[in-house]
Amino acid sequence: MLFLLCVNFFFFFFCQSSLPDEAVYEKEKPGVTWPKQLNAPLEVVDPEIADIIEHEKARQWKGLELIPSENFTSVSVMQAVGSVMTNKYSEGYPGARYYGGNEYIDMAESLCQKRALEAFRLDPAKWGVNVQPLSGSPANFQVYTALLKPHDRIMALDLPHGGHLSHGYQTDTKKISAVSIFFETMPYRLNESTGYIDYEQATTPEYRAYQEQVLRNCFKFAEALGEMGYDLVSGGTENHLVLVNLKNKGIDGSRVEKVLEAVHIASNKNTVPGDVSAMVPGGIRMGTPALTSRGFVEEDFVKVAYFFDLAVKIAVNIKTEKPGTKLKDFVATMQTANFQSEIAKLRLDVEEYAKQFPTIGFEKETMKYKS
Repeated sequence: MLFLLCVNFFFFFFCQSSLPDEAVYEKEKPGVTWPKQLNAPLEVVDPEIADIIEHEKARQWKGLELIPSENFTSVSVMQAVGSVMTNKYSEGYPGARYYGGNEYIDMAESLCQKRALEAFRLDPAKWGVNVQPLSGSPANFQVYTALLKPHDRIMALDLPHGGHLSHGYQTDTKKISAVSIFFETMPYRLNESTGYIDYEQATTPEYRAYQEQVLRNCFKFAEALGEMGYDLVSGGTENHLVLVNLKNKGIDGSRVEKVLEAVHIASNKNTVPGDVSAMVPGGIRMGTPALTSRGFVEEDFVKVAYFFDLAVKIAVNIKTEKPGTKLKDFVATMQTANFQSEIAKLRLDVEEYAKQFPTIGFEKETMKYKS
């Protein structure tokens, strides 16, 4: 027994003394200070950036996020994309990298490929999948280069009619999108008098609970906006977004976007059929994914539509007082006392409503700015 105790003591002492102690390391190598700096938290290394992030947390908590292409990232995804995997340079594909040390990168990418094929019920013996594009635009361009030769033709909806820049866009005198430079793009246009697409809607796959709620919310949102007299491009929605044509309200998307931003509602101005300028378009584009992530359901989007309507009415009143064509004059008029009072009241109502719902990606208790 005494022998075993001595052995255990020796093993414990030896292991403890052989482990690198930070204080010992700093004493032995006083000039090597950067490891400690590299392991310091953001608020220590760069308090200004840390403070900006805290302000952004507060904005997301207190505001209504209606930009259709935005959503809230889950904690698990943040942990994955902010992990030590970001340290690795991994040019190439699994099993065929230009650099060594990619065995775990290969495992992660292969797993992602497997899951992507499973999600779309595709046979891996027949299908391959590339999961490397960082957004939809490079993904689309990758498809074009795989299927087409230079100057082959692409047909898609025109940008002011609901299309996307990555489908190609050009004016009569200039090619705006790189896709239009490499390929011949033929835009398909809506009927400008009705805003309808004259082909049958493709059937959609069954959505999971969250996706179904996104759609239900958007249908209700569109219904509420329609009842308030808003003109929706294509007559409504069959997906996650609504495109509101504001021309019948006597206002444009740029001005309404400014007021919405001032009351903490994030949206984006958008071209609608008949527009000639992308900088002063006639529409506002809004979507339901982000707020659905926070727990909004149908009746909540009726309230969101109400907030939107109040913001549009403020914008119309500002334009009536300052009817010029320059956006900077509109913004200057926004700053006058009577309009600032209206904006502040609506902003408070929006914030109080938004703050009832859960935050995604961070805890309220950890926030620096809670007022």
